[in-house]
Amino acid sequence: MEDRLPLLRTLPLFRDMTDEEILRALECFHAKEKYFDQPRIVWEFGEQRCWGVILEGGVTVQQEDMRGNRSIVSDFGPGDYLDGAFLSMAGVMPFFLSVCAGTLILFLDGEAALAPCGRACRAHLLLLRNAVQFTARRELLLMHKIDYLSKRTTREKILSYLSIQAARHGTRRFNVPYTRQELADLLAVDRSAMCTELTRMQNDGLIRFERKRFELLGK
Repeated sequence: MEDRLPLLRTLPLFRDMTDEEILRALECFHAKEKYFDQPRIVWEFGEQRCWGVILEGGVTVQQEDMRGNRSIVSDFGPGDYLDGAFLSMAGVMPFFLSVCAGTLILFLDGEAALAPCGRACRAHLLLLRNAVQFTARRELLLMHKIDYLSKRTTREKILSYLSIQAARHGTRRFNVPYTRQELADLLAVDRSAMCTELTRMQNDGLIRFERKRFELLGK
């Protein structure tokens, strides 16, 4: 795992940890990697109590209703950490995990979190602290999602989502990570209706966009 250190030391899960402590934590949590070279739906990750750190690529948690309509529950990219609650969705309908091509996940043994190693090492405790803090930040993102999903109209949902993204990026100009269909799934709206509304919003001087690039206009 030493060749991964330049990347691992930049990730929130390993914040404030020296290279030696990162390697020790990986040993404590029995770390192992898995690479997905093709996009796929994942129904089973194996160990139910495992954690995952996305090193490359991305994973989305999706939901499908009885009519085949899909919506994005949450999405994760490089540096994000997946705890057992999300990984367990891989085998529970109507939820499933979608992994994009070129995704590399570092799996950690979640059982180790329940029983600190015999050395009670600082590395172990730091990783647990960072995991708790990361989970708290993710809860905030889920609250943001509740905010834009609770809006009544497609325009209100779009504006709420884009406003949240502008705040996260610290600028009115930013890229979104979704295709139009994925964005519609995220907002739980019809794709055609959303595209029509985006055009109207641009004509009304509220936004400017080109593909995945958006800019909020006005006050």
